[in-house]
Amino acid sequence: MLSAEKKFVLKCLSDYCNNRKTEKPEEPLNFEEVLKLTNDQSVTALVYRQCESWMNYGFMNNEFRNAVMQEGYFTINRTLILKEFAGHMEARQIPFICMKGSIFRDYYDIPEIRTMGDIDIVIRQEDKEAVDDIFLNDMQFAKFVDNHAVWSYYINAIEFEVHNHMFYEHLTSDFDYIDFFDHIFEHMKHGKVFDTESEYLYIPDDNWHFLYLMTHTAKHIVNKGSGFRAYLDMVMMCRRCDLDWIWLEKQLDEMNLLQFTKTCFALCEKWFDAEMPLSHEKIDQRFFQKITEKTFNDGTFGLTNEDNEGAHSAKEITRDNKGYWLPAIKLTLYNLFPPYRDMVLVPWYSFLKGRPWLLPFAWVYKWIYCLFHKPAHSWMKLTEPLMKKKTIEKRENYIKDWGL
Repeated sequence: MLSAEKKFVLKCLSDYCNNRKTEKPEEPLNFEEVLKLTNDQSVTALVYRQCESWMNYGFMNNEFRNAVMQEGYFTINRTLILKEFAGHMEARQIPFICMKGSIFRDYYDIPEIRTMGDIDIVIRQEDKEAVDDIFLNDMQFAKFVDNHAVWSYYINAIEFEVHNHMFYEHLTSDFDYIDFFDHIFEHMKHGKVFDTESEYLYIPDDNWHFLYLMTHTAKHIVNKGSGFRAYLDMVMMCRRCDLDWIWLEKQLDEMNLLQFTKTCFALCEKWFDAEMPLSHEKIDQRFFQKITEKTFNDGTFGLTNEDNEGAHSAKEITRDNKGYWLPAIKLTLYNLFPPYRDMVLVPWYSFLKGRPWLLPFAWVYKWIYCLFHKPAHSWMKLTEPLMKKKTIEKRENYIKDWGL
């Protein structure tokens, strides 16, 4: 059973989707709890917009209003920095594509109420070194890399994620999502992002970007979880963009995401009282209640919910589709002997770079370090596929309930 505070947050989101201001609740609420919920879901600015006419007292008003002011601050700085970056890219004649939050925010009546953590851009593989030089030398950003397909650059609280693959993971099916979204440069158009326009700045075609939104959301559901913001993006995008639903339905079916999309749309209709495209069956009430509670517990990306234990193992075992024990053993061996490609990304194994023959020494170093510095966590990660069969199978069933 949802708490009164959770029901209130959902009402605010539903009212926003239906262009209604949210009335002051008659029953007393714990607004510190409401604030925690909205912060966890990255919707504090949106909820304040819904309630600002009556949320005019002391501490809570300031806390909610600060969220709006903070997003205004980030918008100004992102606008300035993106304009500077676009100038450097134009000078070097390098095309780039902005995606995700920097585009989705413009589907909201006030873009600042759609929060975002970083600016995501896609570039061609052959331009990575030149873009790296722009960030490090021309713009004096710091750099962080923990994935071959994504290089992160940041200065103070402003961050860019630079992708040479629009999508860089597999899901639970054998469809090649990485290769599919590598065709992004065939599905782009010019657009304005944070008031910036350039001959070399592009955004994805709306239909292509919608496919990405659903694939990206599926990734989060499979990996950890997703909060309500992704579903609000679905509602706003379906309303603001002229999407080709005949083509999209066929494409989603080929990508093994059609049933998942219908499930998401059914949730949007129940949560937000929003009419969505694509016909779907009535959603099971027990599933709806479970997912609603979990979506609150997951926060924006499911990173702090202990219920997501076993998510990675379940994803790999489901995708392998060869029973349970063989994939579980393979996953355990992978955890024990990670390949060079993954090990070289870890800063304290930097001695490996260009020296793959040192990989066995890196394994030994890793084992000794884990034994003395984080034995419990390391043992849990290593043995999880073999020792937590019931937990992982429960997670597999959860993924299947989504249509994935």
